[in-house]
Amino acid sequence: MPKPDLILLHAPSIYDFRENITLYGPISDGIPSTPVFEFYPIGFVSIVSYLEQNGFHVRIINLGVKMLKDPKFNVEHLIEQLEPKSFGIDLHWLVHSHGSLEVAKLIKKYHPDTPVILGGLSSTYFHNEIMSNFPYVDYIVRGDSTEKPLLQLMQYMEKQKIPRDVPNLTWRDKAGRIHANPISWVPKTLDEIGIDYSKIVNLVLRHHDLTGCLPFENWLDYPITALLTCRGCNYNCIICGGSCSAYKRFYNRSAPAFKSPKKLVEEMRTIEDYIKAPICLIGDLRQRGKRYAEQILDEIKKQRIDNPIVIELFNSASREFLEKVAKSCANYSLEISPESHDEQVRWLHGRPYTNRELEKTIQHTLSLNCKKLEVFFIIGLPKQTPQSVIESVEYARRLVEAYGKDCRLHPFIAPNSPFLDPGSPAFEDPKRYGYERLLETLVDHRNALTRPGWQFFLNYQTKWMTRNEIVEITYKSMYMMNEIKREYGLVERERADRIADHIMLTSAVTQLIDQIVTSIPNREMQRQQLKELKEEVDALNCSLNYSKDTLKIPCKPKIKKMSLIKSLIV
Repeated sequence: MPKPDLILLHAPSIYDFRENITLYGPISDGIPSTPVFEFYPIGFVSIVSYLEQNGFHVRIINLGVKMLKDPKFNVEHLIEQLEPKSFGIDLHWLVHSHGSLEVAKLIKKYHPDTPVILGGLSSTYFHNEIMSNFPYVDYIVRGDSTEKPLLQLMQYMEKQKIPRDVPNLTWRDKAGRIHANPISWVPKTLDEIGIDYSKIVNLVLRHHDLTGCLPFENWLDYPITALLTCRGCNYNCIICGGSCSAYKRFYNRSAPAFKSPKKLVEEMRTIEDYIKAPICLIGDLRQRGKRYAEQILDEIKKQRIDNPIVIELFNSASREFLEKVAKSCANYSLEISPESHDEQVRWLHGRPYTNRELEKTIQHTLSLNCKKLEVFFIIGLPKQTPQSVIESVEYARRLVEAYGKDCRLHPFIAPNSPFLDPGSPAFEDPKRYGYERLLETLVDHRNALTRPGWQFFLNYQTKWMTRNEIVEITYKSMYMMNEIKREYGLVERERADRIADHIMLTSAVTQLIDQIVTSIPNREMQRQQLKELKEEVDALNCSLNYSKDTLKIPCKPKIKKMSLIKSLIV
């Protein structure tokens, strides 16, 4: 088998998490992956699809999954054995600022002459700092769409040409000078950028490496997939690095780029050929207007997509739209994030709808055979006090009491963690929105991730809540929300008991870690005291999955083995 032209590596958030003493707390409670954030970005799939179509051989290795699956897995040994023509590493979410750059450093240790390429929104935002301070990174492909620039870079490297004309590229010349080519490739449509999950199946078969291609650790038990409906956003939520102002200012995108309804549903059909499990459509279908949303739903109905479909709502929805969803999707669930019960807090955040509109949406949705409706609340917003957080939980109780007695309405609450997104309005102008930014540079964030508890990861506090108050009210509100779920049968009593015990114990250990860090000035003594907690901290981190099941969409997931066998024969 020839050398891969590119190996895409996904690092855990903290490279040496197996040795570190780190209490993760609830930082990943809203996503299916563990706090190691081993979920690689969906851009990996589109990159594989695009480069393979253009004659390059690509491989994905999810180091985070391999490290979780096998405590003895040796990352250095694997990297030493690999022989691609180039390595790619995602630094999309800032939470990977430690792991991604540590992996880049390891690559250069064993392959000093092999190019290392970074990509993703966070590497775009911090591209100058990365190239100035981390010599083991050779290239950064910037922007929200890296497929075509990456292809051009690979073609230039193959011909040993200087990449002066490669769009979106930050690079270092032989004299060490840093160049930043303009972000000029910003596609206006996503039809050229396919997300073909059959390519991932081919990678598994080609390299005989199932765990390396898994999107997250427990994916085989719950093989959920996701498709992008667009890149960019019409909304300007103030804590979101994917807000419209962030896209305009840092990624040169003045308007969202959408995928055509036919192309999107073709991708859904490909997934259905291999997997019977939920497909999440990322981005509100209505962002491009009513007609676009209806065309997608018509195409889903025409193609008879039978997989469970998860649809996001960024705003309240009319009964007319929800009826269209119900008629088009045989099995669907919805997600909506009002963030707070307080309409003023919600509007300041960037979600412009009232409680009355929210409740009408909930009522209509549940009357139209929706399998599950998830409602998300966030901690750490402007004008939000500890009392306001408690009132959001109480509001969630009223919603369940009024509309959710049949166990289809599921409220969630979690902190905005671990970071306020770089590029978001609140990160760029914190005082305007009542924030105090506690971390500034990429190095600051990397260093924070090596500290012993999630409370030290938070890069912000607000005029209304200190960082410690955010941590304290997080545990209290999560405990209260769990009690609501126990009371109304949203979580089995035994599981609810385990979740409650976990929350109380994690809160106590968080306070103990705080006490050690603040009361013992000697770093070596600190380390010794924390070392004595490692076994308990590791057990708490491992037990976080108790609450993950509440995020799952009702279904009986199935990987279609006969389709995989046919792929192998072909």
